[in-house]
Amino acid sequence: MERELSQQERKYNVPAKGSTVWQVLCVMIRNDMKYVIFTLALVLGVPVIAGATAFSKQLKRLAFSVMVVSFLFGSKFSINIMSMEFYRGPVRGFEVTFADIIAMGLVIGMLLRTGSKIIWHPRFLFPLLAFFVFAIINVQKSMYQVYGWFVVWQLFRMGFMYWCVLNFFATEDFDHDAILALMQGYIATGWILGAISFKQKYLDGIYRTNAFFDHSNTVPSFCLIILCVLLTWVIFDSNLSKVRFVLGFFASLGLVFAIFSTGSRTGMVTAAGSMVCAIVIAIHKTQRTGRMRFTIAFLIACMVLGGLMVMDTVIDRFLNAPESSGEARNEFEIAAIMMADDFEIGVGLNQYSQILTDLKKYREHFEVMKNEEEGGVAHHIYLLTAAEMGYGGMYAFISIVVLFGLSMVIYGISWKSLEQRLLLALAVGFFVLFLIGFYEWVIRQSTVLYQLVVAVGFGQALIYSVKLQKRKQSRSLGGDQ
Repeated sequence: MERELSQQERKYNVPAKGSTVWQVLCVMIRNDMKYVIFTLALVLGVPVIAGATAFSKQLKRLAFSVMVVSFLFGSKFSINIMSMEFYRGPVRGFEVTFADIIAMGLVIGMLLRTGSKIIWHPRFLFPLLAFFVFAIINVQKSMYQVYGWFVVWQLFRMGFMYWCVLNFFATEDFDHDAILALMQGYIATGWILGAISFKQKYLDGIYRTNAFFDHSNTVPSFCLIILCVLLTWVIFDSNLSKVRFVLGFFASLGLVFAIFSTGSRTGMVTAAGSMVCAIVIAIHKTQRTGRMRFTIAFLIACMVLGGLMVMDTVIDRFLNAPESSGEARNEFEIAAIMMADDFEIGVGLNQYSQILTDLKKYREHFEVMKNEEEGGVAHHIYLLTAAEMGYGGMYAFISIVVLFGLSMVIYGISWKSLEQRLLLALAVGFFVLFLIGFYEWVIRQSTVLYQLVVAVGFGQALIYSVKLQKRKQSRSLGGDQ
């Protein structure tokens, strides 16, 4: 007996359940203009970037900075092959972004210029590979495979980005100029986000701003990954020029303003906590210079003044946030637990929404969201992972998160160098993001994932740098003896 096609399947004329490679190719041919753009970018852009970055260190660092800034515009500067924008799941196509093009060019340039410095087997490669293989098996055994392959492709791109970022720093010998390239990307991000948030809030009259993203809740997660590390760098690094110091300081404030402009209660609390953590990380166990004291005093004054300016919004959000929002989340979370209990390895990556739409038993308890024709998605990222990958997949996901987070803390805890303080600041952003995961699923979006993967790659590069510094110190002490 043939089943009734869903709205997405009728729209794209490709059955998601048991989709074949040929069916995927049919949709790709119908969207030929995307391939013209992608082919031009691939054929012309990648070789140009590769040649430029292989030829010049300055151009290589500039390309890296531009790549980091481009995460802001992921949905604007991307191509979704076999796009399914009406699907309610987190990933809706085989996405290729401007950042991917730059990353490919950077990798080729690094191989041409400094291939001998490449780290072929990055830290935690095998746990990441094991999770990736499990994701493939999970999708292969699922009901609506094409939705799952969207995520497998996304995971592959993120793995490539992780390798690219780590080797960017490795081929730069983990020096401060490489760190500066990343921070310049963060500074530009902070200024752009602050400016667009100001425009949307005060010129356009938008109550909850969303910057360049599809929803306002994406903004806090995107910003909080980098807020603490950028502010720590600005406060602690005494070698910064006055221009970079001022630009970095106000970029940090721009990130905070962007978060508060969204009206996100979780974002507001964690942004304030991230700023306090940055101050503590920067000033603990160090001699406080005049500039450091002035920076902290001015920062606290800005926090107080900014808090007073948005106090009405903060109070309104905490007192008058609609109860239906929390009730809807609970309904989706209960459905996720039911799926995790019923499917040993989950319903399949990116397929929670489709299963929720097709199998009514998972919606029988719905009240707030009972009238929706297409199933939504569970906001609780861990329960969503359990529903789609089983409890084993959820525990594996959590283990990888803990592995990366603890490694940053362990190698940064001695608080001696700039690198170690940046590791602690990265750990703050890392754990804040996964704390937000109890309330939001936005980590599944490519824009947030890019930001996270770059931070993770940067953190592992800093660990390599710390280990190199310790070896040099040991050799120096041995030579003195």
